[in-house]
Amino acid sequence: MITKILIENFRSIKNLELNTNGLCSLIGPNSAGKTNILKALDILLGEIYPTERAFCKDDFFKRDENQQICIQVWFEDPLEVVKLTKCSGGGKDHCEPISFRLTHTKNESISFGATKFSVFDKFGNEFWGSGEARDQLSFVYIPSDRNLERQMTISKWTLFGKILRKVDECFRKKEKGENYSRLEEKFREAMKEPKKILESDIEGELSYKKFKDEFLQVCEDNTRGLTSNFGLNLEIYDPLFYYKTIQIIGKEELGVFNIEELGSGVQNLVLLSLFRTYAKLMKNKVVLAIEEPEIYLHPQAQRKLYSSFIGLAYPKNKEPGTQIFYTTHNPNFVNALRADESTILFKNENIGTYKLERSPNVTAEYLEKGKFKIYTHFNTERNELFFAKKVILVEGDSDKILFTTLCKEKWDIDIDKECVSIIECGGKGGVIYFIGVCRLLGIINFFAVWDEDSEKNCDDKFGSLKCAKSMEKGLEIQGNLEKFLKDKFPDKIFRNKHKVEDAYKWALNVDENEIPEEFNKMKNFLLSKEKKNNKT
Repeated sequence: MITKILIENFRSIKNLELNTNGLCSLIGPNSAGKTNILKALDILLGEIYPTERAFCKDDFFKRDENQQICIQVWFEDPLEVVKLTKCSGGGKDHCEPISFRLTHTKNESISFGATKFSVFDKFGNEFWGSGEARDQLSFVYIPSDRNLERQMTISKWTLFGKILRKVDECFRKKEKGENYSRLEEKFREAMKEPKKILESDIEGELSYKKFKDEFLQVCEDNTRGLTSNFGLNLEIYDPLFYYKTIQIIGKEELGVFNIEELGSGVQNLVLLSLFRTYAKLMKNKVVLAIEEPEIYLHPQAQRKLYSSFIGLAYPKNKEPGTQIFYTTHNPNFVNALRADESTILFKNENIGTYKLERSPNVTAEYLEKGKFKIYTHFNTERNELFFAKKVILVEGDSDKILFTTLCKEKWDIDIDKECVSIIECGGKGGVIYFIGVCRLLGIINFFAVWDEDSEKNCDDKFGSLKCAKSMEKGLEIQGNLEKFLKDKFPDKIFRNKHKVEDAYKWALNVDENEIPEEFNKMKNFLLSKEKKNNKT
């Protein structure tokens, strides 16, 4: 399993270090750099051996080719021993790889050689990398541009092709001195009869036999004189790859269909099923990097897939899990009970992609202790906290509809466009709790609103309200929202049983000049530029 990733000067990333778990969700707004992390891993660990051709000018941070791109990963346990050449000289030696590093530059004063793939052992010795070392880790990258039809084809680059090529390889294994494996001989013998049937002539009709005979005769005429005694034949199966003609067929109530004819959601599930099968057959020695696994799936299927990810990453038996890196914009793929597995990313023009620094207290053990409180406080809507550029924390539904309406109708703030989430926290105690959550996750772009007299005995042992006030990120409403507005607007009706409706009507109809000055604190927060410093 990969335990740490370092990326420098690659695309939107100037310098980024990530500590990773079995399941790693990368969260953030569009263009924050989530995909660039997966692409960096694909260059280092993917199918194609990393060479200078893997990079172009656009891959350098701010397109500055005087810098050196660096992509490095560290493993939890050393990989199997391989014989590699030491970079410091001294010939070949045995190496137990604990880290892979790839560097690339066009500036010869920085490093010798444009592209260098290195392998390190646990003693810090550096070796020249090799394909043999990389092949110990099976890495699969599935981009958001699924191209599902291609993924279902038999190619050495697709999951389907990888599985069947391994099957074909095992099928062909033979004893010493034999030309074919016993299974191969049985298959060739058994295929003689079906071949005769397919090659039968059909009187007066175009048959395969007519096509084959004519085609081979024309080829023979055209290739006469070739010194290599070149010849052609047609086979109903591929003797070089017996499983090449295997097709995935879908069955529905209306009949049997080629998989490409089925819906995109079904195709996506088939693709992910192929990966789960591949991981199991490879005994989970696999790393998956997938963009937006939620694509095409309805909510229940999303939740089911997320559960299967957890099962793959942390199997109940003692076998190693499959490590999964994924990007997502979907609350169904985030769980506050597993907040230690999520990395929240943002980007600015100076430092590029950066992560919010979680408190060191956010560990699996810490989350386990608070799991019932987390369970009762979080839901899919509140999970938006992980995705928002700015967060507004309010006590209840009347507060939420009031401030949402003010933003839209009076302040001309499109909260969806600005990636703002207004989160109803279920009372003053919930506001206190979510301020604490923001601080633990490193989220500083939050603003909280609470009532002065509600839940007077609320336990604020973490000083959340005091923190919000001191950071000018809080608004304490005198009394409660209904009483506050009634005092300001005695001619308006604010009913306890209809407070959501009345709050909406007030916000919709109030003159902008009459909006209480206290509310401008929130307006100014929403209109201010995001703070880039992720220290709380």
